[in-house]
Amino acid sequence: MERRTTTSQANAAAAFASRLDSLTHSMGRAWRVVATAISFATAGLISLFLALVIFPLVRLTRGTGEQREIRSQYAMHWALRFYIAVVIGLGVMRLRVHGAEKLREPGTLVVANHPTLIDALILMSFMPQADCVVKASHYDNFWLGGAVKGAGYVPNRSGPQLVEECAERLRRGRSVLIFPEGTRSPKNELGHFARGAAHIALHAGSDPVPVTIECEPATLYHGVAWWDVPERRFTVTLTVDPPLPIDEVVSLRTSRPRAARAITAKLRDHFERRLALVRDQCTS
Repeated sequence: MERRTTTSQANAAAAFASRLDSLTHSMGRAWRVVATAISFATAGLISLFLALVIFPLVRLTRGTGEQREIRSQYAMHWALRFYIAVVIGLGVMRLRVHGAEKLREPGTLVVANHPTLIDALILMSFMPQADCVVKASHYDNFWLGGAVKGAGYVPNRSGPQLVEECAERLRRGRSVLIFPEGTRSPKNELGHFARGAAHIALHAGSDPVPVTIECEPATLYHGVAWWDVPERRFTVTLTVDPPLPIDEVVSLRTSRPRAARAITAKLRDHFERRLALVRDQCTS
């Protein structure tokens, strides 16, 4: 009789612990949905504040149009540092960064993969100046339009015009940020790589700096709703590698279209190998 009583108590304790664990898990997930909503609302408010208050004040300062544009990007950089701190503080995300000092160097062509909705925000929080190539639709967006215009970002509208504009900024010592996929990646995959980044590198004579972004567990990828939060807080790992020497990929005699294809293939191969390495480290 005593043994049956002890067994019954143990079963009851186990059942209670299981229900408590389930309740804790549900509450944690509910909070992450709320915290994610707060994060995106914060991003929208920061964008409006920059567009309506900070950037108009910057336009009143002395200097050339380019100098004022760079000041606006610097203001964006600090605003995004604040934003990323909020996202981390809310318990939505962890952030690991390797080699971020390279992102602060002027005249850098930064090429990154695009697994989440906030990749550009994270990268620009480490770049005091960045000419980001953005979707043309962002220019017409209520929440983003004023900020991306005020910061002088480059709309991804016309191939040749985009390439020349980015190359010219690199020649003037400005840094450019571009995502060859053009939009967010599918879950745990790389999307199609356009050749724009390769053409920019060739036109500017600038070796691209590849930045690999890994998100574990996967979230905010292409096709997923922002409220579909993962089972636990996600971790974004940012790995900045040395520049990819384009003269080691193509020769001077290689035609421009063939050179762009070769550089694009080299970049994609780099990201595939890097992502496989990071995932191996996460699962080991």
